[in-house]
Amino acid sequence: MPSVLFRLRLALVVATLVALATPGGVASAAPPQDVSASNYGVGEAFIIMLREGVEGLLVIGALVAFLRRSGNARRQGWVWGGAAVGLSLSIGLALLLQQGFSRAEGALGSELVEGVVGLTAAAMLFYVSYWLHTKSRLGAWQSYIRQRSTAALAGGSMVSLALVAGLAVFREGAETTVFYLGIAPSIAFGDLVVGLGLGLACLAAVGVAVLVVGVRLPLRPFFLASSALIYYLGFKFVGTGLHSLQVAGLLRATPAPVPTSDTLGLYPTWETAIPQLLLVAIALAVVWLSLRHPSGRYTPPASAGT
Repeated sequence: MPSVLFRLRLALVVATLVALATPGGVASAAPPQDVSASNYGVGEAFIIMLREGVEGLLVIGALVAFLRRSGNARRQGWVWGGAAVGLSLSIGLALLLQQGFSRAEGALGSELVEGVVGLTAAAMLFYVSYWLHTKSRLGAWQSYIRQRSTAALAGGSMVSLALVAGLAVFREGAETTVFYLGIAPSIAFGDLVVGLGLGLACLAAVGVAVLVVGVRLPLRPFFLASSALIYYLGFKFVGTGLHSLQVAGLLRATPAPVPTSDTLGLYPTWETAIPQLLLVAIALAVVWLSLRHPSGRYTPPASAGT
């Protein structure tokens, strides 16, 4: 069954690549003025694929493990079936979004669409980072899985269990699509392919280790490292997204003593610098609270879930 999930994940990647490479699609649009065509590289493409894929594997692996421990191993096929449906829907979403963005670019301009997509991706990334932070302790993660699995089993409907798995995987696939659409205008197609390939290779290794061998990943280090990577990508998306809106003429560009950095998504304007400074302040506050309450007594408000 893990091989089926991996093949479907690969199909999602292929569909996304086809969508991004389609003439008139997001990836083929000319880069906005003053924005480097290589703002993103292999590293970002690799991080997105590996992070999203591993998170999806963790959800599926946890659901399967819970079923086995509760004496319902025979019902784990519903989990895999739900995951397959979720990935299939993600493939369709990737193609639909490409068509929508292609038409929007023709009507509104590439810079505007790139800015909106970039900021949307940033908002999703920070939401995911917050959700991961609330689940960064093993107890919180196990409670999250147990509540959803128990509710599905208590209802007596295996469709409900499949829905839990399907929605979790669909969410990861949808996020993956939006994130890649966000970086597509500013990454070389070769770098995108290499990053995806490396991410898939590592994801396959993790999948075999977790789902076949039974290796248990250290959840807290994974969630914390994942949150840090998400923060970096979100920080960069905010800068490049706002800069695209400036190029489109929808946002003022007031000079600021800030160095330009394609790696960090920094631009010498106050309109891009102030939101990023706020993000730094928020990150420092979260780190301070985490260090002040290392035993887990501090718990952020419950997220809506995923």
